[in-house]
Amino acid sequence: MFNNRFYNTMNQGPLENDALRRLAPSVFAEAKHGSRAETYKFIPTINIVDALRKEGFLPVFASESRTRSEDKKGFAKHLIRFRQHDGFSSVGEVKPEIVLVNSHDGTSSYQLSAGLYRLICSNGMIVSDGQIDCVRVRHSGNVVDNVIEGTYRIVTETPKAIEHMDAMRGLMLTRAEQGIFAEAAKGLRWDGEEVSVNNADLLRPRRTADQSADLWTTFNVLQEKVLKGGVSVQNLNTKNSQRAREVKSVTENVRLNKALWTLAEEMKKLKAA
Repeated sequence: MFNNRFYNTMNQGPLENDALRRLAPSVFAEAKHGSRAETYKFIPTINIVDALRKEGFLPVFASESRTRSEDKKGFAKHLIRFRQHDGFSSVGEVKPEIVLVNSHDGTSSYQLSAGLYRLICSNGMIVSDGQIDCVRVRHSGNVVDNVIEGTYRIVTETPKAIEHMDAMRGLMLTRAEQGIFAEAAKGLRWDGEEVSVNNADLLRPRRTADQSADLWTTFNVLQEKVLKGGVSVQNLNTKNSQRAREVKSVTENVRLNKALWTLAEEMKKLKAA
């Protein structure tokens, strides 16, 4: 899903401001976009980052959506993943995270979601709103305090995601069930009437550690293929094939991540029934 060299997978170290500025320049916006009304309270995202740092939440990843509009560059939607310095310990191969999304062009409020980062494949997952409610903070009122409050609310709810992760690990899928999961997963990104994506390609693990048929591992393999791309996609009209690209849009990244988590939850319910 994300470019590994930006995720500090080697040392898991936090991102300093210079790195944040390279990855997501809009974090350092100095004013709101001209389209915003007087009621829009401009709080630079870096102020939020600094406030969360003081609370022990350190940024470990950042990305920003590309915009074709020149006047919106520097105000675009951006995503930052935080890891708690103390208290948010690893759970096996997984580290709990806080995912913050914001923009200064009116396309997003401050949004906080629970995240899980899987060390083996550098997968940064986002828990669905149905599992842990996304906290939304409008650009008005006491924004910084509200974001901090929302962050701690997510922290207290994160053990629910860990419990569901453990439950997924304990459920083995048949090959047919994996195929059903893959069919549903690819429909989240690709239109089946326009392109063809082979389920076997989506389910083929990229590393030995991902060869288990349990629900959690299958979910991670599919999430990596859907978000990071690399699978062959054939245009049904021209019959031409090309490799799927990595999803760069912050909006699509969040949407696909949460939708895939929801699919995994539905598979868990079916297996547990």
